[in-house]
Amino acid sequence: MPALNLRYPFKNIDQSDDYLKIDVLNYIPPGINSNFSQSFAQNSSDTAGYGNSQILGSVILPIPEDISDTNTTDWQAGKMGPIATVAAGAALGIMGSENLFKGSINAVTDLFSAAKNASQTSVGQQAIQSGFAAKIAENITGNEVSGILPRLTGAVLNENTELLFNGVFLRPAFQFRFDMVPRSESESSQIKEIIRLFKSEMAGKKGLETGAAAGLFLKSPSVFRLQYMSGGQPHPYLNTFKICALTGTTVNYTASGTYATYSDATPVHMNMTLQFQELTPIYHEDYVDQGRNFKLTGTGY
Repeated sequence: MPALNLRYPFKNIDQSDDYLKIDVLNYIPPGINSNFSQSFAQNSSDTAGYGNSQILGSVILPIPEDISDTNTTDWQAGKMGPIATVAAGAALGIMGSENLFKGSINAVTDLFSAAKNASQTSVGQQAIQSGFAAKIAENITGNEVSGILPRLTGAVLNENTELLFNGVFLRPAFQFRFDMVPRSESESSQIKEIIRLFKSEMAGKKGLETGAAAGLFLKSPSVFRLQYMSGGQPHPYLNTFKICALTGTTVNYTASGTYATYSDATPVHMNMTLQFQELTPIYHEDYVDQGRNFKLTGTGY
């Protein structure tokens, strides 16, 4: 099937027009790369997204009324109490020691030294006693026992709570809504083709297998490259997208609240909602090159 080039409204675009361009691409599986550095370099590039360069179709639509972008990073509270801190330090000392036996002796010595220092205060003594008491009670009752130290002293161990980086998120799904009011037969045809293109390309594919393998596997739907444009160039200010999956398409054929059609049965007012989500997370390297120079137009992702 030849690539479709569709647009709404059905009019010429000049250098003063801003619009949203959506290209439909074949999905390319990311594969498994045993070379981590190469895999990272591929996935962190500004063209990452697993879509090939062959365009199956393009749709030009008006920039929606309500556009925004959201970026999030996973930071979570991390805790490491004094006992865990000493134990972790001891473990690191063992692994970093050339002499494993000597490192183990030093680690045990550090643990006893820390326990001795803690026991020199009344709260420290009761903390150690509370720890042993809790373990004994747990062994007897089979239930977890906690809260002995604050019940005895009104104090708790300092957990050294700190906000720590925990990873990256895929950006949340986002929606675009388009009002469509066909003003001619050709524009009606374009709207119908646009709706059919999005519906068909977001659907899973049964593949080309025949015989015993027919219907056994499903192939991934197409993916989509979204780009805000100004004239024939990327928009100089608005945000950028990575390759997206189309996760939802909703068409309301009675957008005015009542059913009404033209003589050829085309609804007079329709509303199409498209929900997209990017396939890959956003990394710092997507914004800047190795010289820390910004490599994107507009405000970035």
